[in-house]
Amino acid sequence: MFFSGGNFNITNITLFRQCVEGIRKSITTPDHFFCSDNMITWNKNLSFLQNDKFLESMRKHSNTNIELAIIWRTYILCYFANYAKRLRGDFVEVGAYKGNTASIILDNTGLEKTEKRYYLYDTFEHSDIDLNHILPEHSNILYDQVRSRFERFDFVKVIQGYVPESFSRDFPEKIAFAHVDLNQAPAEVGALRRIIPVLSPGAVIILDDYGWWVYHEQKEAEDPLFAEYGLAVLELPTGQGLVLNHRDFF
Repeated sequence: MFFSGGNFNITNITLFRQCVEGIRKSITTPDHFFCSDNMITWNKNLSFLQNDKFLESMRKHSNTNIELAIIWRTYILCYFANYAKRLRGDFVEVGAYKGNTASIILDNTGLEKTEKRYYLYDTFEHSDIDLNHILPEHSNILYDQVRSRFERFDFVKVIQGYVPESFSRDFPEKIAFAHVDLNQAPAEVGALRRIIPVLSPGAVIILDDYGWWVYHEQKEAEDPLFAEYGLAVLELPTGQGLVLNHRDFF
């Protein structure tokens, strides 16, 4: 069970690859090895690499090395989306970009068999005044492309604009699952201030950037916000942050 994908923040790729190969040669399970998305692990089950349905969905929707590299992150999203579909409330993705993760979640949850709605928010374009960095597919046609991608799902709502201002166009009364990935602190804090109060009991928030040092400003801004609501973020090895809404359970 071997997976090698893209890694980030590397200044000497040749040396890095030599070191990774050195690790593989020095362990007892060199063929049970994972190196991707700034994680190196061995002697783990890597169950998601044995999930045929999930892997088929990844292959169908992941068209770039980065989308493939974050396979472990995407698996975590699918796991908690499946958990959350049993809860009261709708799904929210803040920072939908091309809609890749939303497509994989739909493939792996059967959300169309529920009465939930799935809200996808993004600017889909990039301006020089934006705090987050430009991504390769940002353009004045991306919004239409994403709308077309989900046109067969009438419960998927694709909403263009800056958050949280764009929430005024359409926003759920209750949220069961929220994936937040804006690569900048002010907009994420603004979005979370709207999301947290309408979380259903047991609802899930996954913060894509929370555990990454390059985005440490997001963690520093969001920890006090969650504390206001008696919540805390669990930093995952993938760099994601996980929040479970336990407020109404106790």
